[in-house]
Amino acid sequence: MSTLGKILTVLVVLVSIAVGVLVTTEVVLRENWRQRYEEQARHSEKALEQRDTAFRQRDETKGKWDADAALKQQQIETLSNQVALVTNTNATLRNENENQEKRLQELVTALEGLKESLAKEVAQRDAWRKERDDARKEKDDLLAMYTQLEAKHRAAMADLQNLKENFRQTAEKLAASESRVVHYESLPGVKKALEVPALPTAKIQGMITKTDNEARVAEVNLGTDDGVVKGMKFFIYNRGQNKYLATLLVNMVSKNSAAGELSVIRGTVKVNDHVTNRFE
Repeated sequence: MSTLGKILTVLVVLVSIAVGVLVTTEVVLRENWRQRYEEQARHSEKALEQRDTAFRQRDETKGKWDADAALKQQQIETLSNQVALVTNTNATLRNENENQEKRLQELVTALEGLKESLAKEVAQRDAWRKERDDARKEKDDLLAMYTQLEAKHRAAMADLQNLKENFRQTAEKLAASESRVVHYESLPGVKKALEVPALPTAKIQGMITKTDNEARVAEVNLGTDDGVVKGMKFFIYNRGQNKYLATLLVNMVSKNSAAGELSVIRGTVKVNDHVTNRFE
């Protein structure tokens, strides 16, 4: 039972006692009013004391209740503040969660863009690698071609040196022959040799029109109209490869063509190979 219930029970008991006392007093007074009066007074004093005690307990209990109610009210306010704080915190967290989801979506979109950019970069890198590999291959091919050309150049230079040496030896033989001719012509009874047309000194260029490498003969598209005479030498070479092939000694000349024997052969002579009487 609660304290309030106990107080009410005590009050009911007191009231019952008071009523009983009054009833008893009414009955007793008829017999012995003084004795009953004194006794009733004692009971009344006792009842008043009990009443005061009950009021005091009531006041104490009310004070405790008020203190408990104030404490409960303070606790309720504290809990309300906490609930409001938690509510605000939840709203803030909800907003942050929405912002994070939005940011996450933006990051996903950006990641897709980065993937596309990465794919383009990878494709461009592969293209650059292919270009680099092609450039390396082209460089290797050019180096190989350069090596071949350098070897051909060295061979051509060697052939040129051989030609110069042959020219020097031929010049010496020519000088010796001319000296012998002059000596023979100075002898009595020796007829002077017919004058041979001088070899042209201008540079003449043409092309091979016919050739027979086995028979060592060839024909060019140059003749007397171009200044070609018997005994003239042409140097045959491949212009594309810049390679010396052979020497042609002219022994037959017509108006527009000439033919002769091949010598100092360094390669196969073909139609459309170039000829010249001078290398400059």
